[in-house]
Amino acid sequence: MADNTTFLEEITSGYQFEGESILLGASKLGEKVHTESFVRIPLVTLNRHGLIAGATGTGKTKTMQILLEQLSS
Repeated sequence: MADNTTFLEEITSGYQFEGESILLGASKLGEKVHTESFVRIPLVTLNRHGLIAGATGTGKTKTMQILLEQLSS
C-alpha cells in the first residue's frame, strides 16, 4: 500500500484540470479519509460512455446518487 504522502501527491496531480467539474468526494487510503484531497470529474467528459462496476456493497449506488445530485445542481 502506498504511503500517505505519495497517495496524496498522486490524487492531487491526477485530479487537476481546467474548467468546471463535479465533486465526487474525498479520497481514501485504507481506512483513512483524506479531506484535503478530492476526487472530481470534469464536466466536459460526462458526454462519454462510463462504467461503474464493483462488488456488492462497494458504493456503486452511492456514487451514482452523488453524481446525479451534482449534475442536477
